[in-house]
Amino acid sequence: MSATMSQLQIKPLERLVVNDGLLLTAQLWQQAHDYHRQRQNIYYQSLHQPGIVSGLGVCLIEPPTEIAGLYKDKRWLEIQPGIAIDAKGNPIVVPQPLAFRISSEAPKKGFLTVYVVVEYVDPEHLINNNRQFIQETFRINEKTTAPEANEIELCRILLEQGSDVELLVNTDVFNPAANNLDLRYRQQAKFRSSRQIKIAYLDDEQTTEVNQVENKLNQNFKYLLESMPMLYPDMQGEAFKISALQELDKLDYDLLYINYQQFFNQTSEIEILQKYLDTGAILLIEASEDEANISELGAIKQQLEQTLSQLHSDSEIAQIREELTVELAAVNTKINQQINNFTRPLIEFGRKIGILDQVEHSLSLDKNIRTKPFLFSHLPTIKGQPIHVYNWGGIILVIGCLSQSWGIDDNLSLNRETIRSAQEMGINILNFANLKHKLTRLSRK
Repeated sequence: MSATMSQLQIKPLERLVVNDGLLLTAQLWQQAHDYHRQRQNIYYQSLHQPGIVSGLGVCLIEPPTEIAGLYKDKRWLEIQPGIAIDAKGNPIVVPQPLAFRISSEAPKKGFLTVYVVVEYVDPEHLINNNRQFIQETFRINEKTTAPEANEIELCRILLEQGSDVELLVNTDVFNPAANNLDLRYRQQAKFRSSRQIKIAYLDDEQTTEVNQVENKLNQNFKYLLESMPMLYPDMQGEAFKISALQELDKLDYDLLYINYQQFFNQTSEIEILQKYLDTGAILLIEASEDEANISELGAIKQQLEQTLSQLHSDSEIAQIREELTVELAAVNTKINQQINNFTRPLIEFGRKIGILDQVEHSLSLDKNIRTKPFLFSHLPTIKGQPIHVYNWGGIILVIGCLSQSWGIDDNLSLNRETIRSAQEMGINILNFANLKHKLTRLSRK
């Protein structure tokens, strides 16, 4: 996942005013240079994500010859020359290869992740000994906690238990084993997405079957978010698993995903959900066609529509076309009745928390969900069943297996067009949630 944007200090910049006769002191000269550095850093922080620009490869090497015999072991790396930019916009330049030794001890049991990071060092924090010029530099660190915002990860190593760990040459860069260099999590410097969306999904650790569903959902969200840089680079996001609705206060989530059964299990937490929805955030509820009791009707509708599309316009089959059209209308009416019955508890919940105040509220799909950023004339059809999307204020209901189609299924039964359509509809929903939440917050104190 992309690095989190650091908080910019919202304060005006101060620029030196130069007039004839100005006594130029070292302090004024320093302030004049700091002004330009601050402007440059604001530019990088606002429009770019920190990361590696080029180079900075990491490889295993033999111990340097000048090293004492005590440290002549198979724990030596070489950091290749390269350039990176940190979260504050500072350039990090490594001009020549650098030998570095991993000193972390192996764990007594289990595994230990070691991170090798590079960090910018401000020359003002170094002793210059009255030198006229001082070189901006860097520091290579080894740590056992995740990199901080000002650190650029070069590689990580999963040390396995043992008294004497030796680093091994990686034979599979996509699936590094223990004691191998792992370069998969290096972040590249790139343009920053202007919008960040945070998604929460409810974890339910009751049964093994439920856990499997939750793990699959986690993977599906991962596939959806990984598709966004290519499909809609203006937005990026993160998905977080929560175990209870009380955790909604920890992060400013734009969207909370729960399935239909989880919704009924959480209706007692009405005050928490009401407070959450009052912020302008979205509650996304997903249900299957079987739960809505429209699975068979949907299959019949699909067959009727397919048959009608294949009929010619001959007058001899006009009667057949008319009969099929009447039958299709009856099926659509039945589907709408089933959906109205199915959504009644959701509408009642919306009335309780003040989202819906009408006695009768028709089902609808917001135009923004249907058109932005991707235009849909018809909602995606997945596994022969068209999905249904409805929204009431801050509640969005999806009937169908939309989230299951964001990634690759085990049987590889979904074609590329289906996956892409499902991902685009998912991005439309996330886009709507992010915009609604953002505009609501901007309009309130």
